[in-house]
Amino acid sequence: MVMSDRAAGDGHGLLALIGGNEDRDAERAVLGALVRALPVPQPRVLVFTAASGGPELLWAQYQPAFEALGARPAWLDARSTVELDQPGALALLEDIDLLFMTGGDQHRLMDTLGGSQAWERLAQRHAQEGLALAGTSAGASALGARMPRGDEGDQIAGGPPGPLPPGLGAWPLTVVDQHFAQRRRLARLVQFLGVSPGHIGLGLDEDTALLLHPAGGLEVVGSGAVTVVVGGGPGTRLQAAGPGECWSLDGVSLHLLTAGARLDNTEQPDGMPEALRSLLRR
Repeated sequence: MVMSDRAAGDGHGLLALIGGNEDRDAERAVLGALVRALPVPQPRVLVFTAASGGPELLWAQYQPAFEALGARPAWLDARSTVELDQPGALALLEDIDLLFMTGGDQHRLMDTLGGSQAWERLAQRHAQEGLALAGTSAGASALGARMPRGDEGDQIAGGPPGPLPPGLGAWPLTVVDQHFAQRRRLARLVQFLGVSPGHIGLGLDEDTALLLHPAGGLEVVGSGAVTVVVGGGPGTRLQAAGPGECWSLDGVSLHLLTAGARLDNTEQPDGMPEALRSLLRR
């Protein structure tokens, strides 16, 4: 396989999950950290807006934001797998350093990207050629192994939902939720784990990113925090006093990573929870 002269090097590229509503006009702390984490000057960024119902508006925001940070953005707005897998679109994927997936509807995104030739090539480049992958809001949820269906309320009554649909799996064994503190989604993330045994829940606040570096280190940047939730599955059905169902989810633990937090794959502090160690192992 021929390596791109702009590739990050052998092995995995950067993986970035953003909780949505990141600053695109002023300090651009999250987007700036993302661009600086790439191993090349003036990186080529492909803004992929398949999730969005208003792609033109998002491109009008991200184009000047990335240009102000010294990147060279381009725009791809495929609306179907057939459109995405055309030779012209596939050719764009060979000449980029970062794929940036915008917010919108993660199911619309998966209907276009999931199972496509394009995703097969992107996943290969991410694993072997150092291509960076980033997603914000719906784009972040799609990068996990399982993702919210999008039709649940911010607080779920009546017990855990049915099985969660698969995401792209760029970060195995994770369930990624976004707009986390702002939409009070802790209860639903815990319940998601009730139907996803063995997974780790990642709750991303707005204007906050979790960066997984190629060498294995974790970093939180932005103005909020990342909530890591483990345990809780499978759920236990209990007797309900009224209509509906009652569930018990045992052994749930939470870990809060605030902005500025860094975890290194080689120098881990004594007593670091196993859940955080497992995230570093990807």
